[in-house]
Parts: sequence; C-alpha cells; structure tokens
Amino acid sequence: MYVLTELAEIDLEAGAELQDESIVARIKSGERLFGLLYQRYRTRTFALAFGMTGQREQAEDLTQEIFLRVYQRLNTFQGQAKFATWFYRIALNQCLNHCRYERRRRQTVTNPDDRQTPAPVELRVVEQADATLLRKEIQHELRSALLSLKPEVRFLLLLKEIEGLSYEEIAERLECSPGTVASRLSRGRKLLARKLESLKGKI
Repeated sequence: MYVLTELAEIDLEAGAELQDESIVARIKSGERLFGLLYQRYRTRTFALAFGMTGQREQAEDLTQEIFLRVYQRLNTFQGQAKFATWFYRIALNQCLNHCRYERRRRQTVTNPDDRQTPAPVELRVVEQADATLLRKEIQHELRSALLSLKPEVRFLLLLKEIEGLSYEEIAERLECSPGTVASRLSRGRKLLARKLESLKGKI
C-alpha cells in the first residue's frame, strides 16, 4: 500500500517539527510526505479501530481503510478546521460504516429465529484461581461490554478513555459542543457501568 511503502522514502525526524496542516499543504504540492501523517496517527487510529471491532485482524484492516480514505480525500481538506478534526471525522465515519457492514453481514448468515443474546461470561473466582486467567476473563468482559454499546457511544468513550482527550478536544474533533460531549459521555459511562455490574468486587 502506498501509505506504507512511502515511509521508507521520508525522514521522519526531519518532519517532526512540521504541523499537520503544513504537511498536508506540501503533499498537495506534490511532495511525498503522507508517511509522516501515517506515523503520527497510526497508533491512536489502531487503538480506536481495535476498540470498535474487538479483533486485531479487523482492527488492522479498518486502520488501513481509514488511512486509505484519508489519502483519497486529502485534496478536499481546506484548512477551515484543524487536520486532527478532519481526520477524526473520517475515522468516525469509517468505523460506523464498518460496524453497519458487520451487523448486516451477521444478519445474513444468522437465522433471526435462532439468534440468542450471548450469555455473559461468568468469572469463576476460586481460592486458587490463576491471576493471569482472571485478568484475561476480566478483559474479555470489558471488551464485550464496550462492543455492545452503540458505535457512536463506543467511539466517544474511546476518544476519552484511550486517547485521553479533553471534552473540548473531543468536541472540536466531532464538531459539537463540550456540553454535548459531557452529556453523551455521562450516559455512555452509566450504560457501560450497568453492563459491568458482574465485575463488582472482582477488579
């Protein structure tokens, strides 16, 4: 993929001081610098993709889809907002599209009459329980609870809890008010807490 092969052709250290918007302007003028943007955003994009899919292979594919979409639409970036805001808007749309596709795909291969709500994983805590196994089970519970949330809520929680962004930063990226972010995060956290009631006293 162009995004990846380009990394070998640029000096990442030399571009470290460049602002995102300056990099985009230079890419538009013909310089092959997209690898700088990929390097800056890859880790956080994968973290978001993994949080949205819960599967490493799907997260890798979704990460590449996001960067490919960003690259394809780079000429539409006008600089009216920060590049990060524009980038996260594309990332959000790609994540939502992926979730819709996966939902439709599961519906086509599953008989609606046979569909059952998966039973929650029970954490069997015994005196000699292996600590590593317990941590894995807890992580599974957390991931399952997160994946059960609506994609929009999930994405918002990931920006706050994984990215560590402030309400103002999230609001800027998603083009809404900090108050709206705070309200949606509050509802999302309460819903997630209810789904994780089985973990009380376990962590």
